[in-house]
Amino acid sequence: MKKIYAVILVMSIALTGCGFPDLSEKESDMISQYLAGAVLNYSKGYKNSFVYDKTILEPTLPPAPTLAPTKAPDAKIPDNSNSGNSSAPVIESVNFNEVFNISGINIQPVSVKTRKDIVTQFSSVSADSGKKLVIVSFKIKNNSSNAKNVNLVDKNIRYSLTMDGKSYGQAMLTIIEGDMLGFNEKIAAGSNKKGVLLFQADSSAKVKKVEIEAVSGNKRSVVNIK
Repeated sequence: MKKIYAVILVMSIALTGCGFPDLSEKESDMISQYLAGAVLNYSKGYKNSFVYDKTILEPTLPPAPTLAPTKAPDAKIPDNSNSGNSSAPVIESVNFNEVFNISGINIQPVSVKTRKDIVTQFSSVSADSGKKLVIVSFKIKNNSSNAKNVNLVDKNIRYSLTMDGKSYGQAMLTIIEGDMLGFNEKIAAGSNKKGVLLFQADSSAKVKKVEIEAVSGNKRSVVNIK
């Protein structure tokens, strides 16, 4: 009798759907028939064995999709054609005027001197404490037969100072008349104008072996002044 109660309990669980996967209507009917036969098998008045397909109690899972074989990405072959070559531009040493590259215009250094400050009607520049100004003057001459506009701003030239073997960095941008970092003036044919570069150096620095380096793009020139 206990076995019948156990079977009825299993049947109750099955009919409530607990613990079973989702089944089709046909599969549910087949399970109901099995459970009914199982109960009758334990009845004294039922002698016939109930034949059933036990696979209906096992959920039929859909076949797993067949995955296409993963294609390995094409291996990239390193390009060694430029191995050992630097991407930095090759600096070319040129004549001082080739840095400016202005047809008919000649720019040459004239003198170098030092002062604590420069005061004009429109501007004033003073050296920092413990420093002095190094003023390098140039002559910018128009050797052509026509007036020329000399625009050094667009040339984007970098100037640096070396004095007595020591580097003193880049030129200062000022509003002093003739400052070559902002020079953009018209020069008549055969005429010239003054250009100026200002640097700062230690107040004790000796004004000797003065060199100005001018760099524009991949062109570089060093001119000695004193």
